[in-house]
Amino acid sequence: MYWHMILLLLSIFKEGICFENSKVNIAIVGGGIGGASSSHFLTELFKNNVNIDLYEANTLGGRLATVQINDNEFEAGGSIIHPKNKYMQDFVKLLGLEHKLSHGKRNSIWNGDKIVYEESEWKILSLAKFIYKYGIEPFKLERYVTSIRRNFEKIYELQDAGKSFTSITSFLSTINPEFPNSLKTSIEDKLLNLGYSEKLIDELVKASLVVNYGQNTDIHSFVGFISLAAADANLWSVKGGNKKVPEHLIYRNKHVNVVSSRVMKIVNIETNNTQNLYEVHYSNQDSTIVMKSTYNIVILAIPLTTDQKFLINFEGFPRNDFYNMEKYHDIIVTFVQGDLKPYYFGLGEELSAILSCNPNKTIVNSIGRLDSVEGTIEDKVWKIFSNKPLKTNIIKEMFSNIQEIKQVTWKAFPEYSTRIHEAKFKLHNALYHVNAIEWIASAMEMSSISGRNVALLAYKDFLKTVCFRETVQKNFEKICSEEIMQTRDENTPSSEL
Repeated sequence: MYWHMILLLLSIFKEGICFENSKVNIAIVGGGIGGASSSHFLTELFKNNVNIDLYEANTLGGRLATVQINDNEFEAGGSIIHPKNKYMQDFVKLLGLEHKLSHGKRNSIWNGDKIVYEESEWKILSLAKFIYKYGIEPFKLERYVTSIRRNFEKIYELQDAGKSFTSITSFLSTINPEFPNSLKTSIEDKLLNLGYSEKLIDELVKASLVVNYGQNTDIHSFVGFISLAAADANLWSVKGGNKKVPEHLIYRNKHVNVVSSRVMKIVNIETNNTQNLYEVHYSNQDSTIVMKSTYNIVILAIPLTTDQKFLINFEGFPRNDFYNMEKYHDIIVTFVQGDLKPYYFGLGEELSAILSCNPNKTIVNSIGRLDSVEGTIEDKVWKIFSNKPLKTNIIKEMFSNIQEIKQVTWKAFPEYSTRIHEAKFKLHNALYHVNAIEWIASAMEMSSISGRNVALLAYKDFLKTVCFRETVQKNFEKICSEEIMQTRDENTPSSEL
């Protein structure tokens, strides 16, 4: 009997044993890169024994989106991808998409009064000017940022080994015990303590933070280093638009059903066993009829802050305070087709990128000339990032021969500080949150890493609960039956055999 029980316990941990003949029902709320990557990794882990309903109230892609000007499309959301972003590289290869390398741009840094640094057409001259102004500090900082990035890349090995994390602190501390401290120290204080000059911080570092996150050097140092890592010369995007990655991950997955609806409420259904059941209430935007479906697992791939447009009501949970009081940062993206006026910025000629290191005075965070998602650069189309909507008269002061203006507003990423709350990937027994990782840093790769993390969490939790219960019940009944038959045989007189 005891050997039977040992074999039974060992059998529980054989992957997939309890859903060979039935599929797991999963709801994913949010069709951005976080939701798309979650659906991909879940399908792999459950070996296709899964039904996924993906709820998206707007359009697939989330903050990966494009705008059309004339006959061309331009990136309106997440625009650049680092060459070392493993999952984004893997997705592009898997989906048969193409890379579009960023064209070389002449950059300048503007403080509102003057241009504090301007690149030359000649690389050797630009390098000489750069060293003359900042010395070797930028190169030391680049090496330091590279060491942090390489250290962080341990996450890929950890996830390949099946490691998962329930909170951002456990996530970071497993990679490097010192990483959680970076959430409590501003990038300014961190760099000053490392001996870097105020000039470097106030100009180069601040310009990076302003263009990438619209925020200042008081944000925590980890997101600051992520921003600085984006200064790599080999940045790329997806030809045809970065939104193609989540779109194709979702539409090409035959186990994913897209539900074009807004989720209104999620109810935790009490059961008499260890299995979790969640009821998702949803409605089409053009309808007042509320429908509902039941799931074993629910994954939220949306921000959980109270400043979002649509809020979900959580019902029947021991704790319903899944929303935190922090906020997401508003970024206004303005597209202008026209001619830049160099003299407005104190320039003698038109450059392809102007970065602000003092957005309170410059009004804008950055201005950059665009190429289309297909790589064409025929039209003079400029993208302007700002923290507030730009008035028409300001745009006319910066541009002439204006043919078209379009504006897009995003709640783009968290308002970063050094007061980061303990964001959790696991909210309840089988309720998970992909966007928790954004409190570490917001980027396409970070969302993809988090998508795999919640997929691993959900899979392992499912094995430990549902599979344990079903396997024990099934095998225990079998073992008991065998033991009864064996005992009966032993006690039966030989004459009756």
